[in-house]
Amino acid sequence: MHFYITGDTHRSFDRIEDFCYGYETTTEDVMIILGDAGINYWLDLSDKELKGRLSGMDIIFFCVHGNH
Repeated sequence: MHFYITGDTHRSFDRIEDFCYGYETTTEDVMIILGDAGINYWLDLSDKELKGRLSGMDIIFFCVHGNH
């Protein structure tokens, strides 16, 4: 199990996907996002699609609400 920390993704998870692919993360690993994740930003279908995309990644996300 590994822990990784980042912040201010602002709904842009391409760099997170690249990181997870490059480091071959697994569902045993945890990515902590310190604020400004933007996952529940619009409260509509686009948020649901983003959550689906993230749930398919091989890592667990732990998001801290608010500004980092």
